[in-house]
Amino acid sequence: MEEEQPTGGEEVESRLATAEAAALTAVMRYRELVAAGPGLVAEMVRGETIDEIDASVEGACRAYDDISRRVTEQIERQLPAGNPARSGSTAGAEWLKPEAKIALGLRGK
Repeated sequence: MEEEQPTGGEEVESRLATAEAAALTAVMRYRELVAAGPGLVAEMVRGETIDEIDASVEGACRAYDDISRRVTEQIERQLPAGNPARSGSTAGAEWLKPEAKIALGLRGK
């Protein structure tokens, strides 16, 4: 029994399909690599081509910056304006041994 050899057109189609699959895999890996980078919202990195992915990165970076700014502002509003006053009972504690500092701290509770 002789195996049929692919014709020229079939071979070209086979190679084309292989190349398209490799290109699609490369684009998917690129998207995953870009999405894993810092300073962007990974879920917003989308696209089926490198150009589409690159375009979505701009929006993902802007969203990250916006979220980061909001979180920072919210935390800053919750923090007191300055450090609370130190109690007089720990004056000179910087000169104590670590065990004595622990005992002093436990006594204060």
